[in-house]
Amino acid sequence: NKAVVIAEQVGKGNTPELRHFNLTTTELNKDLNEGDVLLQTLFLSVDPYMRMRMNPDKSYMPPFTVGNPGEGSGVGRVIESSNNDYKVGDILTSQKDLSWPWQEFVKFDANKVVNFTKINQVPENLIPHTIGQLGMPGLTAYFGVLERGKPKEGETFVVSGAAGACGTIAGQIAKLKGLRVIGIAGGPEKVRYLTEELGFDIAIDYKGKSEEELIAELKIAAPKGIDVYYDNVGGIISNAILRLTNQDARVPICGQISQYNTEGSSLPEDIEAILKERNVD
Repeated sequence: NKAVVIAEQVGKGNTPELRHFNLTTTELNKDLNEGDVLLQTLFLSVDPYMRMRMNPDKSYMPPFTVGNPGEGSGVGRVIESSNNDYKVGDILTSQKDLSWPWQEFVKFDANKVVNFTKINQVPENLIPHTIGQLGMPGLTAYFGVLERGKPKEGETFVVSGAAGACGTIAGQIAKLKGLRVIGIAGGPEKVRYLTEELGFDIAIDYKGKSEEELIAELKIAAPKGIDVYYDNVGGIISNAILRLTNQDARVPICGQISQYNTEGSSLPEDIEAILKERNVD
């Protein structure tokens, strides 16, 4: 049974490297107790929040345990079962439980397996999406935009990390709500994808640009200012966007991926003053 095991914590200010992980192979134990289910993993989701779990300090989720496989969202097929509620061939996915181990085969007992959702009715080509657009990333975008962003038709919406799992969904939801949608992404292929395939009004390539250059492009893309900013990245991209927010703008903070391998940084004082003055939530 192959597994990706946490060899050591990465820690703040460091970049994950191969030495932080071990690929192990162990004998698969197929012995099942009453109520157990054995599954073969089909898909795993690797998400930005996992970087925080590679630090020893607890955040909103506990850190990964050194010596154990990493864990997150997963999808698997039942290959053996001693549980009457699950039969061989059933497909299970993570919806409310983010503890699917990073290993080829997994065994769940009766108390654990009920945390996963049976999706036999989902077409095979859509199964991976149950841990993507229809899983935690999609739900994060949905509630972040609608509950925290409070979008209003005709407003201007900006999303950073726009070509990622949350960003693509967040921008499309905003577009469905009648907003002008601007996506920030890295590279011409992502820019093309956002505008030509996902229907974003404008996409800006941040690669190689200073904060001042980003501000100049954003002023052209958002001449009326920015009403909602869905933040996935932090750093100079967010600094540029926050300087152009309107009065009573909303800023759902989904992530700060540009800061995860640093010791962390605070907002510049002048931006904090802008946010207070404009009552940005």
